[in-house]
Amino acid sequence: MPAHLNYIACAVPPYERQQAFIDSLPHWAGPPEVVEKLRQIAVGARIDQRHTVLSEPFGKGGEPGFYQSGGFPTTGERMKRYQDEAPRLAFDALAALQRDAGSLVGVTHLILTSCTGFYAPGLDVDIIRHCGLAPTVQRTLIGFMGCQAGLVGLRNARQIVEADPGAVVLMVNLELCTLHLQQTPRMDRLVSFLLFADGCAASLITSRPKGFRIDACSSHLSLADADRMAWHIEDQGFAMTLDARLPARIRQWFRASAELSAPESGSVNMLWAVHPGGRLILDSVQDACGLSEPQMAPSREVLRRFGNMSSASIMFILRDLLDSAPSPGRALAFGPGLTVEVMDFTLLPARHRPVAQNAQPAMATA
Repeated sequence: MPAHLNYIACAVPPYERQQAFIDSLPHWAGPPEVVEKLRQIAVGARIDQRHTVLSEPFGKGGEPGFYQSGGFPTTGERMKRYQDEAPRLAFDALAALQRDAGSLVGVTHLILTSCTGFYAPGLDVDIIRHCGLAPTVQRTLIGFMGCQAGLVGLRNARQIVEADPGAVVLMVNLELCTLHLQQTPRMDRLVSFLLFADGCAASLITSRPKGFRIDACSSHLSLADADRMAWHIEDQGFAMTLDARLPARIRQWFRASAELSAPESGSVNMLWAVHPGGRLILDSVQDACGLSEPQMAPSREVLRRFGNMSSASIMFILRDLLDSAPSPGRALAFGPGLTVEVMDFTLLPARHRPVAQNAQPAMATA
C-alpha cells in the first residue's frame, strides 16, 4: 500500500527579529563596506520576516544579549540553549498537529530531523514523554543532513509504511539556525546568516489515503560540487559554507539531468515545492525547469515570511499546498554533498484530504 502524508502542522518562535538582525550588523559584522554589502544582499534576499528563539539576540537597553561583539557564545553554550528551546518549539508544533489529527495515539515510529543541535537523551525522548507515546515507539534521528533532511525523513517514512501498512509515523523537523551566528571575516558565512531562521514542522505519515500520496523518492549526489555547501562543527558554533556559484551550478545540473528536470507529465497545474535556500536558488530552479510564477509562489512566500528554516522549510511549503486543487507534484530540497533530494507526490481530492491547515503556523508562546 502506498504511503500518504496525512497531516502537517507548523510552528515558529514568538520573536520576529529580521530588522533587529540587520540593524545589528555594524556592531559585529566588520568594516562599513562589508556592512553595506550585507545590507544590499539582505534587500535582494526578499525575506521580510525571520523568527528566532532568542528574545534579544544582541541585547537591548544596555542588557546583554546572546551575542556580544568579541565574545560570541561557545558551541557548548549554544547547545545548552538548543536543549532548552527545542522542546518548547516542538511541543507547539505537536499541539497543532494533535488538534488537526485528533490524536497521536497509535504512533509506532518517530523520525526526527535536525542539524542545528544535539543532546542525549534527546528531543526524541522529550517528545515521547510529552505526548505520552508508547515506550516501544521506534525512533530514528536524521542529523546533520541539512536542508534536504525533511525529504529524507519522508523517504524513510514511506519505506516504513510500505513495509508495514499498519505503521503510524510521526515526523518532527526542527531547526534553530539562529543559534549559529558567526563573527567572522568570511563573506560566505556572513551571507548565510542573512538567510536562516528557526522553525518546526510535525506531520503524520500512514497508509490512509488522505493528503499527499507519496509516489516516488530519489536522491542525487554531485561529488564534483561537494565543497560548494558545507556544515562544520567548530568551537564557536556550527559554521555554514555557501559557495556564491551554487545557484548557477544548480541551474546547470538541472538542465543536464533528465531526472531533475520537470517531469514529462508536468503541466501548468502541477504543484511544486522547492526548498527556499535563497532567492537565487529558487530563480535557478525556476529557469532550469521552466516553471511559472504561480508554481513558484508557495516556495517564494515561505522564504518571504519565514526565511530558510533548513529541514523544516519544505514542510511549510507542503502544508500550504494542502489547500490546492488535486494534482501531481514534485518537491525538491538541497543539502551538503552536494545533494538534491526529490519526492514526487499526488495531492488527493478534497474528500480524501485532512482538515485544511490555518494560514498562519502555530506560534510558540513567550
